[in-house]
This record gives sequence, structure tokens and C-alpha cells, in this order.
Amino acid sequence: MGKWSPMSGKINMSIIKRLHYFLILSILALGTVYGQEKITMDGYISNTFSLYNIEDELLWENNFMDRFNFMVYPAHWLTGTIQFRSRIITGSTLKKIPGYSEGLGMDPGYMDMTLLNNGDLGDNAGYAFTTTVDRLWLQFNFGNLEAIVGRQRINWGQTLVWNPNDIFNSYSYFDVDYPERPGSDAIRLQYYTGNASTIELVAKIDSSNRVTVAGYFRFNTLGFDIQMLGGAYQEEDLFLGTGWSGSLGPTAFRGELSYFRDLSQFKDTTGYLLASTGLDYSFSNSLMLQAEVMYSGFAKEMDMNDFLQLYGGNLDVKNLGFTTWSLFANISYPFTPLFTGSFASIWYPEWKGFFLGPSLDLSIRSNMAFSLIFQHFSATFDNPTGGSSRSKNTFGFLRFKWNF
Repeated sequence: MGKWSPMSGKINMSIIKRLHYFLILSILALGTVYGQEKITMDGYISNTFSLYNIEDELLWENNFMDRFNFMVYPAHWLTGTIQFRSRIITGSTLKKIPGYSEGLGMDPGYMDMTLLNNGDLGDNAGYAFTTTVDRLWLQFNFGNLEAIVGRQRINWGQTLVWNPNDIFNSYSYFDVDYPERPGSDAIRLQYYTGNASTIELVAKIDSSNRVTVAGYFRFNTLGFDIQMLGGAYQEEDLFLGTGWSGSLGPTAFRGELSYFRDLSQFKDTTGYLLASTGLDYSFSNSLMLQAEVMYSGFAKEMDMNDFLQLYGGNLDVKNLGFTTWSLFANISYPFTPLFTGSFASIWYPEWKGFFLGPSLDLSIRSNMAFSLIFQHFSATFDNPTGGSSRSKNTFGFLRFKWNF
């Protein structure tokens, strides 16, 4: 691999491509050479029917999805996986929301492992069939040292809604159908220095050939898990961060801070801060209360004039916060062991806006469930004429899911 530095942005791409192809062939070969006792498989099938009331226009969508997770264990020091999801989406959203259908075929990773076939179903509806490999890695274990190579989930977040420390796999809280979250094409080294302490080094490359490199140290003190991290983000910014999780008496207390400073204007800028912190408390009757607040120094640089932008494109850690301050609250309660209700809300002060998100979950069996989810957004946005207008959108989701 060629040398790379945050200022030069040079890397030998052909070697990275050959490494990924080798990874794919290796996992397929391992599954063939070693018998069924060395392979496990699980996953789920789900179907989500959605209604979208967007500025008084009613749109519909049906999303049938299956997910398969294959693990291979050829040796005690080697593990591999390939995991993918396929979706058959039909509805008027594919025709009425600009760029939505094409965006389903976008792969944020360096290797394009997303297939898309889309078209029309008459004048008012369309269809899309898409398959994405979002996990494809080999893990090498050498005592306290682990090396993971390939597409993987790298989760450095501590808080539950917004994660300024999660620089590799940012995701939207409003995405109701992707609990696994996206993966990164990366090389990751982990060294366990003790029972509760870890050192990690990660290098990631994305679809725009931008490299993110970072180091991470996690340890426990006074009952709190503390983490320190830093590196170069997408060859553009120096970043430093810290996070924590623990308890203040019976109340869980979490937080994250990340500071970004433009490398190309390092002497001329003061940088940007992202911060989130939250509390959650569970009563003896299982009633759970949760609160979280997010500060974003990048919010004033964002140009948002519609809530649909929350659903478009791939979320970046820099645009986690849509306004300078965002305040979240949630309450959930299991009415019975099989039936749970929750109500989430977010307040956006600068927009005089809010999000409301009630949901109900019903478990039919241990591996089968129904969910009913609502999302309502209301905010005041500036418009091109220099004035402002109130935007209101309401989404509803009915989901059936079977795990196997």
C-alpha cells in the first residue's frame, strides 16, 4: 500500500481493489472447503407498508426485505462473514420523490457492492429491486490482537440518538428499517490491554476515494467507560474526540464530544464542535425515560429547507445536528411482556420545529413481531423568495418481521 498523509491524499488504489476481491473469493472458498459445521446462517424477512403525507400529498410504499448473515469458522484464529439484504420496493414514492429511486443504488463504500434494477409501474408508481452486501470481512485473532479486514460496522458511539464519535458509520435516527446500520470498507486493528481497555487503529476508504484514519483508546475508571479518539477525517479535517458511559446512582449517563478542524485552512479557522449527552432511567415497573441533547457547530453551515433532506443521501457525522441545538425525549413502557409502547420527540429551537414519534410493538412469538410507527415533522423553513413557510410531513409504517 502506498504512503498516505492527511495533506497529500495519495494511496495505491489498485492494491486496495485486489485486497477486496481476494476477500470475497476467500469467504466463498472457505464456505466450500469446510463443511456445514463450520458455517452458521441467520437473518430475517420483513415487510413494511408505508404512507407518507408530504405537504398534503399522500404517497405510498411497500418494502419487502430479506437479510442473510453467513458466518464461517475455518480455524480458531480465523472468522469470516458475508451479510447482505435484498429489497423489493414498490410505490408512488419512487415516482414522486426526486432522486429517491436512483439513490437506492448508491453504495457509500469503496467497493460498489449494491445492485439496483428499477422501473415504472404505470403513471403513478414505480418499482426497485436492490441487493447490498453491507458486511464482508475476515477477522484474524492472535491472542490479545485482532485484525479485521473488509466491510464492517465500526461503532464508537456512546449516546443513543446522536453519535459525534461515530465517524465511520453515521446513521439516521429516523431510519426505521435498518437496525444493522451501514458498514465501512476498512482495516481495523484491536489490541486488548486489559479486561476493560482496548486500543484500536482504523483506516477506511469510501466511494469518493477519501480516506479516514483514526486511533481509539477505551478504558474504565470510577465505574465509567471512557474513550479517547483522534485522527484525520476524509482527508479534510483533523478531529479529536472523547466519550463516556456509566451511571449516576440509578441513572445512566452518557456523552460524546468531537472537534473538527479543516486541514486546508488550519491556521485560519477555529474549528467546529459536536457534542451530545443523555440520561436514561428505568423504574421498577420497567417504565423507561430517556433524554438527550445535541449541539452542532456545523448546523449553521447546512442549507436545509425540507424534512425530506433527512431521508436523502448518506448521513455524514458533520450533519447529525440539523439545528445548533436539538433536544430529544422518549418514554417507553411494556404494557405486557409481548406489547410495548413508546413515544419519542425532538425539539428544533431555530426552526420552531418538532418531531413526534409514537410507536407500538407486538411480539406474536419469540421470533415474530408487528410494529406500528408514526413520524410527524413540523418546522418553519426559509424559502428562496426571502420569506418563510411552515412545513408539515407525517409518515406511517406498518411492519411485520420474522427472524430465523
